[in-house]
Amino acid sequence: MRDASIRTKMSGALIFVLLLIAAVSALGVAQVVSVNRVTTEIREVRLPQVEILEKLRRLALQHHLVVMRRLQVIDYRNLAEIDASLDETRLELETAAGSFKATIRSGEEERLFAVFSQAWATYLASLDRVNDALESGEQEEATSLANGTTRVEYQTAARELESLIAYAKAKSEDAAARASTAVSRAISQSLALFAIASLAALAAISWVRRNISGPLRSITLAMRRLTIGDHTTPIPEPTPRRDEIGVLLLALSGYRDALIHSRDFARNAEREWERLRAAVANMPVGLSMFDADDRLIICNRIYCEMYGLAPEDTLRGRHCDEIFANATRHGGIYEAFRDTLLEARAGGDATVHAVFETDDDRILALGIQNIAGGGWVAIHEDVTARRRVEERIRHMARHDALTDLGNRLLFRDCLEEALSGLDDRRGVAVLCIDLDRFKNVNDTLGHPVGDALLQAVADRLRACISQTDIAARFGGDEFAIIQLAPMPQPDTASNLAGRIVRIIGEPYEIDGQQIIIGASVGIAIAPYDGTDPDTLLKNADMALYTAKADGRGVYRFFHDEMGLRSQTRRLLELELRRALMSEELCLHYQPMFNMENREVIGFEALLRWNHPIRGIVPPNEFIWLAEEVGLILPIGQWVIEQACRDAAAWPKHIAVAVNVSPVQFRDKGFADQVIGALAASGLEARRLEIEITERVLIADTSLTLALLQRLHEIGVRIAMDDFGTGYSSLGYLRKFHFDRIKIDRSFVADLGEGDQESLAIVRAVASLSSNLNIATTAEGVETEQQFLRLRQEGCDTVQGFLLGRPMPVDDVVRMFADSDSAISAA
Repeated sequence: MRDASIRTKMSGALIFVLLLIAAVSALGVAQVVSVNRVTTEIREVRLPQVEILEKLRRLALQHHLVVMRRLQVIDYRNLAEIDASLDETRLELETAAGSFKATIRSGEEERLFAVFSQAWATYLASLDRVNDALESGEQEEATSLANGTTRVEYQTAARELESLIAYAKAKSEDAAARASTAVSRAISQSLALFAIASLAALAAISWVRRNISGPLRSITLAMRRLTIGDHTTPIPEPTPRRDEIGVLLLALSGYRDALIHSRDFARNAEREWERLRAAVANMPVGLSMFDADDRLIICNRIYCEMYGLAPEDTLRGRHCDEIFANATRHGGIYEAFRDTLLEARAGGDATVHAVFETDDDRILALGIQNIAGGGWVAIHEDVTARRRVEERIRHMARHDALTDLGNRLLFRDCLEEALSGLDDRRGVAVLCIDLDRFKNVNDTLGHPVGDALLQAVADRLRACISQTDIAARFGGDEFAIIQLAPMPQPDTASNLAGRIVRIIGEPYEIDGQQIIIGASVGIAIAPYDGTDPDTLLKNADMALYTAKADGRGVYRFFHDEMGLRSQTRRLLELELRRALMSEELCLHYQPMFNMENREVIGFEALLRWNHPIRGIVPPNEFIWLAEEVGLILPIGQWVIEQACRDAAAWPKHIAVAVNVSPVQFRDKGFADQVIGALAASGLEARRLEIEITERVLIADTSLTLALLQRLHEIGVRIAMDDFGTGYSSLGYLRKFHFDRIKIDRSFVADLGEGDQESLAIVRAVASLSSNLNIATTAEGVETEQQFLRLRQEGCDTVQGFLLGRPMPVDDVVRMFADSDSAISAA
């Protein structure tokens, strides 16, 4: 309906009104028919029924009265008259009964009438017996019968007739009530329909006004206002309707838009030009726009500053050649600019880019784009800083951030390039370098000192190599060098490796501390040891491993047997893993003796590997591997648990000492492992002594000290092993109160030879421990002279082959079984 024409809409409204009138008329006719039907029923049925029944009652009463009168009359002449009256009354009764029967409309009426008829027939039959008695001359019997049975039968018939009359009156009253209701309903419905019809008519009128006359009036008003020049006048919004009004609205909207556009066109153009000038002026890059004759249209401040142009050189309309007349004094950029412009004009719609450097070390980027209809626009950007950052990023991606040496990526690319140009006149050597004792420095003095040391090492490596060599840092304390040198090799590589070992090994002065480290070097030479980067690096790394195994501070060339050694190391790792699972590990115990009476006071648990082929393997041959591959944690936990189980069977005054790896001690669950081992074995905490080295304390973290304190609080004794061999052993005594200090065997070994420095260290440690109330144990006592000197200097306990060698746990048990008291080693 929205898209229909106005004619169609008006016709629809008219049809709606006609239909409404027809509906009202039809409802009125229906109401009249309903009322007429009820009134007809009253007039033709109910009222005649009541009249007939009233007549029946009157005739019945009259008949009964005549019967009673006849019983009292003796004169035969009067009897004939009375009989004639009875016959006439009976005939009227029958006629009236027939008339009523014809008006019966329901089963209830028919039933009541049948009951009455039966009662009346019974009454008439009783009356016939009375007549028979009279005719027989039995006056008394007739009178008795009439006053008894006949009277009762009449009363019964009269009651049934009254019931029928009452029912007929009730039906008549009901019909009257229905007639009244029908009239009331007709009036109510007529009024309601009239109200509905009125509202519908008003709605139709309102709809016509809203959809037809209203929009037409608004369109007329808006057209009149627009005609007199009022462009701000509001007009009805265009709608999707497609009738004549919709067409008028679209036309009116277009007319108004055209007027506004024509008025605002100049204003918008001026505003856009101002916006363009503002945008160009605030662009972060230089911009210049020229017309088809190469004359300047617009430019910004950055463009002028970039080329050092004076304000008079950038006036609108200046030719491009005039602007750059003195461009040679700005780095000779004019030729590059003209070449780019010529390329852009020949390239169509594509943007032509160019990058060039100026004499003052600036890097400028230029982009020129042709404008449709003639002319061109150029974007000028100084990308010097960005290019420097990009170069720095590229450099960082291929160089180590700490030392500025090449990283593994640069090293591999350079090695591939060097190997691609390999010939008979030039050799390529790969040197893998690992710093000796760097971890101790880094852990002891801290990472800042370690980083400074790595930078110093990098500087020394740069001084060692030639300009054609390439040095790189792989991470940590791992370095590598590619040496490009004329043949023959390996002499050149040997000279370089020796120089590196010597120079790296010279002392360093960092943060006021003198540091001495070393370097181990592994060398692989192409093409003898490989012709691809992976092979050369692998072989050089195996040579480095050999150099470290041979005592560090040396260099080694790769040999074929090194591959076999690497395989052996891998085999050793697999066997060690199997040993842990197959329970091939065991503990031997070396006794510790009281210095005064040479009695055993405890044992140190020493790990052994009961290899099925090699026999007993000492820990120095596999502990380092266990730390590298991560097996030290399960092995260390097993050692603590087994040592506690074994010691629980010893006498109550005998203690057991267990060495703890730094890796094992850094485990957060270490204290819980110790507590669990004590609880499972039943060993008293005071009988367990944990031996740690200086490497455990190098981090000096609150977590480390808290862990030591927790063990100490539950009764576990803490001993510092290898005291005096580190950098800060004395400093650690201030941070934690140790129960025992173990003097390293390196100081004890020189006592017998009269080494005064070792003697002074032992004396100082013994005196310090005595003042701090810390027990001392000297390790590695092998001669009586060493024992006597240590006792003279005040050491508490000793440990060494002089008094007792490591033994299996069964031998320890036999020792205590063979004696009722502490065992003397004397």
